[in-house]
Amino acid sequence: MTATATNTTNAAPGRVRPVAPSRAGVALPTRQRRPGWTALALTLVVAFGAVGAWLYASAGSKTAVVVVVREVPAGHVIARTDVSTVAVAGAVTAIAGERLDSVVGQTATVHLLPNMLLQRSMVSAEPGLTAGQAQVGVAVRSGQIPADGLTPGDAVTVVALPAPDAPKTTTAAVLVERAEVFAVREDPAQAGGTLLTLVVPIDRAVAVAAASGAGRAAVIRVAPNGSAQSGSSQNGSSPSGSARR
Repeated sequence: MTATATNTTNAAPGRVRPVAPSRAGVALPTRQRRPGWTALALTLVVAFGAVGAWLYASAGSKTAVVVVVREVPAGHVIARTDVSTVAVAGAVTAIAGERLDSVVGQTATVHLLPNMLLQRSMVSAEPGLTAGQAQVGVAVRSGQIPADGLTPGDAVTVVALPAPDAPKTTTAAVLVERAEVFAVREDPAQAGGTLLTLVVPIDRAVAVAAASGAGRAAVIRVAPNGSAQSGSSQNGSSPSGSARR
């Protein structure tokens, strides 16, 4: 005799609904496993983990290199206080931090500014002056220099002002058409005075020093391009020599 399910949709509340008995010998369905997909998933997890670890290590890896901390004009000797080291990430072209002492005492071949990473092409073991050049000191008073002053690296024309007893028609004579300012200092000997070190052609150095000693030297800032040449004098002599490094 076969048992049949009873419809209990309208059964009274509280009564248990009869359940049809399952057939004996029928297996329950199971999920089919695919070993290939499982292996691929594990491989991807390991690969992504390795890539992430490499990126993290690369981002955290830094190298110490030499950095400029104080302005150094071209032609000036680099002091220990002018440079330091900084740790940077990634591939950079700069002098290694462990070689910091090797740049101290060398000459800057370009104008170095703070926060610049120092490269070998920016320094030289050669002195700042070249053959045919000389450094000369010039003392100027207020009115003999631009009102906003000068800075190392500026290009200037050096002139000799007329002597106090010269005829009123006398004009200033150009001593050096283009020279370069090497250093600027306040003159402690006179209020408002300035001491300059200029790079000039060696054949004009004596004339510039004589004008400075007589208090008649004046400097005029000019455009930075072009080479420094000995200036034409009042009689129209042609310039010669060069003071550009």
